[in-house]
Amino acid sequence: NEVHEEIRSSIQSLCAQFPGQYWQKLDKEVKYPTEFVQALTESGYLSLLIPEEYGGSGLGLKEACVVLEEIHRSGCNGGAAHAQMYTMGTILKHGSENQKKEFLPKIASGE
Repeated sequence: NEVHEEIRSSIQSLCAQFPGQYWQKLDKEVKYPTEFVQALTESGYLSLLIPEEYGGSGLGLKEACVVLEEIHRSGCNGGAAHAQMYTMGTILKHGSENQKKEFLPKIASGE
């Protein structure tokens, strides 16, 4: 669908900024992809599953899958993105309203 194609195109552009050499260096030095995760956060992709009322995009699991699929298709590693996207689910499903209001906007903004 059109939303998925927009996501794919945007992720391809973002991932082009992180070529194979970036990932090889991280692997060799056993480092976390901080710059890549920050770029995904700033682009709003890591808050995709957070409802809009808490600062996220309010999109669904299919869109999250499109993001991760395109990250990998583009030669990047979505492992860190996967964790960032889904760990907020515990707060969303089991947190009190106060916890949601306190933590979800911070997670969405990358704070």
